[in-house]
Amino acid sequence: MKNDFVHLHLHSQYSLLDGAIKFDELFDEVARQGMSAVALTDHGNLFGAYDFYKLGKKNNIKPIIGCEVYITRDRTKKTPENNKTHHLTVLCMNIKGYENLCSLVSAGHLEGFYRKPRIDRELLFEKSEGLIVLSGCLNSEVCHNILKGKKDEALRIASEYKNALGDRYFIEIQGTLLKEQIRVNSTLREIASKLKIPVVATNDCHYLTKDCYHSHDALLCIQTNSLVKEEKRFRFSGNEFYLKSRDEMLTAVDNYEESLENTLQIAERCNLEFNQNDYRLPKIDNGKILSNDNFKSLIDESLDCKARDGLIPNSNIMEYKKRIKHELDIISSMGFEGYFLVVSDFIKYAKSSNIPVGPGRGSAAGSLIAYLLDITEVDPIKHGLIFERFLNPERISMPDIDIDFCGEGRDEVIQYVTKKYGQDKVAQIGTFGTMSSKAVIKDVGRVLGFNFGDVNKITNLIPSFRGKVYSLDECYKKIKEFKTLINSSPQFTELYKLGLKLENSVRHSSTHAAGVVISDESLDKMIPLYKGSRGETVTQYDMNAVEDLGFVKFDFLGLKTLTVIKKAKEFIVNQGIEIEELLKKSNLNDKKIFSLLSSGLTRGIFQIESSGMKDVLQNLKADKFDDLVALLALYRPGPLDSGMVEDYILRKNGKRNVDYPMPELKDILKETHGLFVYQEQIMQTASILANFSLGDADLLRRAMGKKKASEMLAQKQKFMDGTKKNKIPEKIALDIFNTMEKFAEYSFNKSHSTAYAYITFQTAFLKAYFPCEFMSALMSSEINLSEKIVSNIRECKEMGIKVLPPDINESGSGFTPLKQSIRFGLNAIKNIGTNIVSNIIKIRNDKGGFTNLFEFLSLMDSRKMNKKSLESLITSGALDCFNYNRSTLFDNLDLLLSYVGQKSKANDTNQETLFSLEETITEPTLTIRDEWSDFEISKREIQTLGYSIKLKPLDIVKDKLSKIKFQTIDDIKKCTNKQIVTIAAFITSIEVKTSKRNSSKYALINLEDSTNIIEAIIFSGEFEKHESTLQVGAPILITGSIEREEENFKLIINSYNDVDSVRLISNISIPVLIKIDRDLNKKDTEKLKNIFDKFPGNSPVEIFYKHNGLQANISINGITVDNSTEFQEEIKDAIG
Repeated sequence: MKNDFVHLHLHSQYSLLDGAIKFDELFDEVARQGMSAVALTDHGNLFGAYDFYKLGKKNNIKPIIGCEVYITRDRTKKTPENNKTHHLTVLCMNIKGYENLCSLVSAGHLEGFYRKPRIDRELLFEKSEGLIVLSGCLNSEVCHNILKGKKDEALRIASEYKNALGDRYFIEIQGTLLKEQIRVNSTLREIASKLKIPVVATNDCHYLTKDCYHSHDALLCIQTNSLVKEEKRFRFSGNEFYLKSRDEMLTAVDNYEESLENTLQIAERCNLEFNQNDYRLPKIDNGKILSNDNFKSLIDESLDCKARDGLIPNSNIMEYKKRIKHELDIISSMGFEGYFLVVSDFIKYAKSSNIPVGPGRGSAAGSLIAYLLDITEVDPIKHGLIFERFLNPERISMPDIDIDFCGEGRDEVIQYVTKKYGQDKVAQIGTFGTMSSKAVIKDVGRVLGFNFGDVNKITNLIPSFRGKVYSLDECYKKIKEFKTLINSSPQFTELYKLGLKLENSVRHSSTHAAGVVISDESLDKMIPLYKGSRGETVTQYDMNAVEDLGFVKFDFLGLKTLTVIKKAKEFIVNQGIEIEELLKKSNLNDKKIFSLLSSGLTRGIFQIESSGMKDVLQNLKADKFDDLVALLALYRPGPLDSGMVEDYILRKNGKRNVDYPMPELKDILKETHGLFVYQEQIMQTASILANFSLGDADLLRRAMGKKKASEMLAQKQKFMDGTKKNKIPEKIALDIFNTMEKFAEYSFNKSHSTAYAYITFQTAFLKAYFPCEFMSALMSSEINLSEKIVSNIRECKEMGIKVLPPDINESGSGFTPLKQSIRFGLNAIKNIGTNIVSNIIKIRNDKGGFTNLFEFLSLMDSRKMNKKSLESLITSGALDCFNYNRSTLFDNLDLLLSYVGQKSKANDTNQETLFSLEETITEPTLTIRDEWSDFEISKREIQTLGYSIKLKPLDIVKDKLSKIKFQTIDDIKKCTNKQIVTIAAFITSIEVKTSKRNSSKYALINLEDSTNIIEAIIFSGEFEKHESTLQVGAPILITGSIEREEENFKLIINSYNDVDSVRLISNISIPVLIKIDRDLNKKDTEKLKNIFDKFPGNSPVEIFYKHNGLQANISINGITVDNSTEFQEEIKDAIG
């Protein structure tokens, strides 16, 4: 043991962008050096503590959980004067120490945060039980005073810590070999000797080995957004902050053997064990409505209620009662009644607060109890769903009910839960973002000073498959062009090597999109907490750690589609239509709905918007609800790649025979035409053929999915034994087992598909029967997503719905449905804030509309309506209803602005006047102007709405476009990566950026044509050449190469083969081709020359001559003409 040493001060990658040590590499290195333990002391957090603990245990190396906390004089004071913080190293000895450390770290974030998570000595001493404290690094209170020449103050502070902590306080010396550290170490030893405090050696490890210094330095630059080559930036002095061996540490602390041995004593005293076996369910009210004792009564009451409402057939009531008893027995035996009651309670709150809730999600839709408690809206008996797929008595684990809420109401439900169970017992779950191969190349490339184009060369060569990006190592081994580029220069090689070391490092913490934990006691006792970016309380542990520690996770998901459904229903209810009743009584196999789906007009219809899904849907010829359920289960990579989808379509449409492995399986497989599409079908097959209980059948299903050889062997034997008892021939049984095993890889959870098909059906119903209301709701929910708005407007056009410009007297904040048309929303106009929109709508509703322009202006609040917002109202067409053209209003802008708010000002100043306000305010006379050109109107609409309603810029040049060869944006979406393309489009937005490396300009551009939208990038050389042409609304011909990554793609604008990358269509010269098929005499040539002179222009002339076996193409140099209709007619008259 004497030759051992334990590192007690170490920063992992969870010291975000400051530490570079990854746990798997750490434990390998610790084991290699023969060390028995190691500590984790990240800066001010415990983000990685639980993973560190688990991996340490797995590697038989003692994990010591700790933290380098930030100490301040008074954590409650948050002022610059009180902002000075110092570091202190704190380690857990046992579970009590861990609980106290969690509480301290949480308090630092939730109570003491001011630039950093701060605690103070008072709080530390109060919660010091079970903790060992080391005096800290150069930035500690003790060292800081030594460096300032205040040795007595350092002595006093050390004494205070010793008096409070006794033998749990150690003086920390470090082996970083910094000259300041060497000087401080000497004084620290003197203080330790004087106060009889033991000394311990650490090394403030931030990276694993000495050669990791450069990658760590790059990481610091990523954190501080600086360049590696910058002189004046944050950096570590020296390269000694690594996991040193015992011998290196002994040398670094001047052969002070005792300080190394003390690390072993501390390690021996630290014996934290997590032994949590029970689930920490939140405590339920003891009132009548929510209690475990009342659970059965609630279920029975709900059954009676649903039977009365006709939702459950009375003829089958005994079947339902039998299923209830079965489910209740399992739930009660597991002790999970409380879980269901908690979920039921917050769902009831949401529904009573008019917050839409999804019909169900995941396997919970297989529970009749969940349906009766209104947790789901799917009757599992009606749809043949299995409870054991959700809750398996053979495998006790927490039920997992995920809930979809309307995105706008999700936070309110979380607030309700927080208030009900206590702020200290509820938190959202944390998650961590890491640097993927592409991200790390971009980050490291930036700090090394690479320009955007060079970084792009590398990232463009990093492929991804099914959403998973190749690692850098995979790219180097498998992608020849990648390897060649990396080896093409020392700079690229350096970038690759640094990226390799930092790849998959944690970059930031964030809040999980759905996870919420609700506990029976204060969370910070076992889970450290922090504040999220929106002020929410968040766990410092991720979802897996939270569940491992026995806490119950609930998924509160925000689903935009529910918001769309809610808005659409509101529009419909405003017309006096009882939409809820219509939906409740709707026929799930309604022909009108399936006709709409087959038409391909599926924008906004849940889960079937993608082009691939539309293709499958049309080939499938879906005509009933069960087809939707199957479609949602089948449209995934596995079934698509395996040919299973094609097989299903052929069987469904009678083009391939449907057969069943055994007659007994016909009832199970009939709905999916003989294929194992659902996991539940595998479970039912095992139950019928091999006497498996449904719980055992679920274990078989899981084993097949995981493909663990030992598990599969046992399950196979059990299946074969069961089929043998049922006298099924061995070959048939084996074939069936192999078929199930094959399809298990692709089969899907029918409960989830069924629940989501309900949302698909609802959106399709609303779109089929209330198209204007549905599309208005959809566009209102996507009002800030210009690409989606453009696509939605196109679909409206195909549906025969007109989209009208905004109108100050008709537009709502979002898009407004009218008869067979939709009015643009005021919130869609740029530079019009929500306050102005609210002001406009309130005054309009109070008055019943604005009668003229000046009344409107006079009633506006001059503090909200400024020049920019009035300009946007004019150019968007929102003021067209006042019968002035846009050019006139725009040219009189200053005059109109002077009129804004005059009535409110008059109300303030003319309280006692003999005259009415109308008499005291004189309406101005406007200078009338000619209206702008169509192009100008179109351009300005694009600038304010992101879309041109009156006229598309490409329509202005359609005659010329008919003579030019180009591709549409829809065409190029089918192109392969790197393919050279040319499109005719117009710019909807352009964002000019400046390269940090060399100050050159480049631009991000959004382009639109009649088919779609695409994002493009133009780099410095090309940008400078074409900057004057790149104007919003300008019809241009663009040449470039496709940059594709699965479904995402961009256009990199560049010149090829001497063809300019950007050409203004109006300036493109289209040659005039004159075909002559007879002899020309002198008189004919004179006629031609006179016509050319009569119509001067930009188009060159080419003559194609073909007569008496002679053929020639003749270009006439020096002559260009105006290729107008009149010109063409005169040429025809002259030569025929």
